[in-house]
Amino acid sequence: MSIASRILPAAFLFATSGGATFGSAACAAEAARPWSLAVIGGLTAVQSQSDQPFAGISLRRALGNAYVRGGLTWVGSGNARGLAIPADTWLGTIGAGTSMGAVSLDGYVNFGQRKFNDASFRRPDGTRVLLDRSGSTFGIGGTATWDIAVGKDWFVSPFAALDYNSVDFAVATRVGNVVTGSLQDKSDGVTGTGGVGISYILPGEGGSLGLSAAFSHASNLAAVGQIGRTGANLPRFVDSGTAPDSWGEIAATTSFDISPSVAIDLSLVQTIGFAFGDTTAGSATLRFAF
Repeated sequence: MSIASRILPAAFLFATSGGATFGSAACAAEAARPWSLAVIGGLTAVQSQSDQPFAGISLRRALGNAYVRGGLTWVGSGNARGLAIPADTWLGTIGAGTSMGAVSLDGYVNFGQRKFNDASFRRPDGTRVLLDRSGSTFGIGGTATWDIAVGKDWFVSPFAALDYNSVDFAVATRVGNVVTGSLQDKSDGVTGTGGVGISYILPGEGGSLGLSAAFSHASNLAAVGQIGRTGANLPRFVDSGTAPDSWGEIAATTSFDISPSVAIDLSLVQTIGFAFGDTTAGSATLRFAF
């Protein structure tokens, strides 16, 4: 794995890529404990909409300079307010990656289900129309990262990512101002991201500190803007219109190795200029190697 996998675990929903590998000692540690189980919890505050809790679990297997992984994430609606519609989302992810010297490639695919609370509308004749906005989600993407050593313990890691996302939902059909029924619809779009991370490796293989920044452009906010790319790649679901947009993200992360087999990751991510409300997300991850 790359240095950036500890501070920029792109192509996953959260920081469960298993940490970075720093030199021959870390490679030997991975060989001795090729499996990694990660449990995460956190909160994403979406401006003017809701504070969404999330939790997840993942399993990773190192295979020499490569890895495979799988995980499950839950995102709740929290204290939905404003125009936000309460919803619970479940996302399953599988992914893989490899390192070739200083360059790392990571890819993923995820499938999910987003369950909204049903909405009810009354017709003029007194009957009701039930609108179920629930639908499936799909995502696929990849990231390329280049780790550049700057001194003994510092690394600069530029990266580029491309993601495709789609989401199914239902909209109300109307005749004038009267709701007559519902219609299933779908939105999809592509997001391109570029950024750079700076990491410092703590002495004695004790962990790392990281700062990162990224710029993203989405072709359709109705489908994308669901997963934060920078930092812990924290999930967020926002009510957004069908329109392109660009925004930035900054993140601060830290990892501490409690023992050779247990580590803690902390992350804080902030968006800048997201059209339908910026998000602030924090998470804590507990990783077990075996």
